[in-house]
Amino acid sequence: MIDTIKFLVPIDDIRLLQKIKTTFTQIKKSDLKTGKIDYEFYTSSVNLGSHNRNVSIRISDTKPIGIFIEFSVPKYEKGNNIEMTHPSDLNKILEKFYKEACSHIEYTLPHFSTWQIYRLDICYNWIFKNTTEAEAVMSFIQRIDYPRKKKSTYNTSVMYVGTAYTIKFYLKGAEFRKNDFKKIKDDEAIKLLPWADRMVRFEIGFKKRYLKDVFGYEPLLAEHIQEDEQIEWLLSYYLNDKVFCYVTPKNTTEAQIVEKLESVFSKTKSTRLFQFHKDFNLESGTTRSLILSGGLNRSTIYRNKKDLKKADVGFDISNSLKSGLIEQLVIPSGNSKFDLVDFPKEDTTVRGKEEVV
Repeated sequence: MIDTIKFLVPIDDIRLLQKIKTTFTQIKKSDLKTGKIDYEFYTSSVNLGSHNRNVSIRISDTKPIGIFIEFSVPKYEKGNNIEMTHPSDLNKILEKFYKEACSHIEYTLPHFSTWQIYRLDICYNWIFKNTTEAEAVMSFIQRIDYPRKKKSTYNTSVMYVGTAYTIKFYLKGAEFRKNDFKKIKDDEAIKLLPWADRMVRFEIGFKKRYLKDVFGYEPLLAEHIQEDEQIEWLLSYYLNDKVFCYVTPKNTTEAQIVEKLESVFSKTKSTRLFQFHKDFNLESGTTRSLILSGGLNRSTIYRNKKDLKKADVGFDISNSLKSGLIEQLVIPSGNSKFDLVDFPKEDTTVRGKEEVV
């Protein structure tokens, strides 16, 4: 459930930072006419761990002062992020990582318990019976609109981007082929691929500005994110109360919808909201087409959806997926695995979709 973490290692020894700089790559942007420097930093990309996975290290000699370290925890621990990492395992993983990082920099860094978290990605995987089911679920998720987020839809993924956090869903098989398949030993990559082809992945990326609101700590440290139940609850909350907020799996007749609306609003407003609900469905609809083309104000859509929710009216998904698939999109789920040991026993037919975020 813990994916990528970005730490700030607090170091106020400017001489040390200047020394470390000499082994890093300088990235700089300046105006050649005026000589004004827009930005300048020193960065290094190294491979650490028994799986030789990439770790990004960047020097910051202006506020905040220190060394930024960013890496994927499951890739460092297991060599891949098809498998997931328990938050409760984070401490022992960081103990090993800390020793390696100090050895690479050739300096005893402040202990990792003092490192401040500047970015945190958490994730969850659902494993379906076959690729066809995973694709059907992904197709359903791509039709959901997330209020006040910039939505980007790709062939095998969808992303909802905001200023505080970003949510992604994608078919893991396509992403694995594009990014990591060739970076893993052949036998292990071949073993993992059938699992990835059946997998839908859910990610939440929290930005620095939002971490205090979510976890209640400033600064946020590794010790604050090591409870499995806490991270599991967060994932479930954002899935159900944010992404699926305006979706209902229950069958509702038109007469029932009208009755619910008129119990809360006037007849005129109920009629308008009923028409909106009818047009704005997850399969098609002229209203939804207007939204996607930018022809309808998103604030109007958001307001209408809030009104529908007040009347306990959602968007029926009963015909979007075959029976039982949507019910598997829960956290925790019996269809999720942290450690993948055996080959899948079901159909693992590979489709031709390759485009991902």
